[in-house]
Amino acid sequence: MTMPRTERPTDALPSGEADALLTDVYKRAQKELVAYITRLVIRQDVAEELVQEAAARWIAARTLPTDVDGARAWLFRVATNLAIDHRRRHSTWRENVLVDTKELAMRNDDFVSQSVRLAGSPELKAIAKEHLAVCFACTLRNSKEEQGAALLLTEVNGFSLKEAANILGQSENQIKNALQAARAALREKYGATCQLIGKKGVCYQCVELARFFNGRDEDPLDGTDRDIDARLTVLREQKETSLGPWHQMMMRLVDELLQD
Repeated sequence: MTMPRTERPTDALPSGEADALLTDVYKRAQKELVAYITRLVIRQDVAEELVQEAAARWIAARTLPTDVDGARAWLFRVATNLAIDHRRRHSTWRENVLVDTKELAMRNDDFVSQSVRLAGSPELKAIAKEHLAVCFACTLRNSKEEQGAALLLTEVNGFSLKEAANILGQSENQIKNALQAARAALREKYGATCQLIGKKGVCYQCVELARFFNGRDEDPLDGTDRDIDARLTVLREQKETSLGPWHQMMMRLVDELLQD
C-alpha cells in the first residue's frame, strides 16, 4: 500500500489534534516497533530504549506526517537509524552465538535451576516458535545492518519496497539487492547448521526447549517447506510479541558471552 507522504509543521495542526495523532500512532505501533528493533539489536531492553528515544525525537520534530501510515513509517525510520547506529557502536558478535550460549548455560547452575522452575509455565507454551524467531534474529545479525532491516521491514512488518527504501534512505534496487543478499546468507547458514533442515546440522535448540519445558517434541517448521519463507511466517505471527521470560534470561548470558 502506498502511503500519503503529506507533511506539514506540527504546530499547523490544532494542539489537541496533534496530540491525538501522536498518541494514537504510538499506541498502535509500539509493540510492533519494539519487536522489530529487538530483532535488529537482539536485546529487548535496548530496543525499548531506542523506541522511546525515537518517540522523543518525534515529539520534538518540527514537521511530521499528518496521516497514520506516514507517521508509522516516520517512527520506523527514526528507530531503524538509531538501531543501526547502536549496532555499529557495539559490533562485537559471534557467528554461532546461540550454540556458544547453550554451552555457557549448561555450566551455569543458577540458570539451570531457574529454567527448571519455569518448566510447564503457560508463558513457555510456544517456546519452540519463540526460539525459532530469536534464532532467526541472531542468524540475521551476521548480515549487514541494512540487509537485515530491509528483510524485516518488507517480509515481516509489511512495508513495500518503496516504503522500505524511504525508511532506509536507499533506492528500490538497493533494497532488492539487500533482500537477495540477506536471504542467500540465511539459506547458507541454516543449510549448514539447522537440524530441522539437514541431519548433519548441529542445532535443534527449538525442539530441545519444547521437550524440556513442555514435555513434547515440537518442530516449529513441521508441515512447511522448511525454507526462509516458513521462518518468516513464524516471525509475522510474532511481530508484536515481546521476548518471554526464559529468552530474556538467556539474553543476559549472550551479553556475558560477548563480553568475554
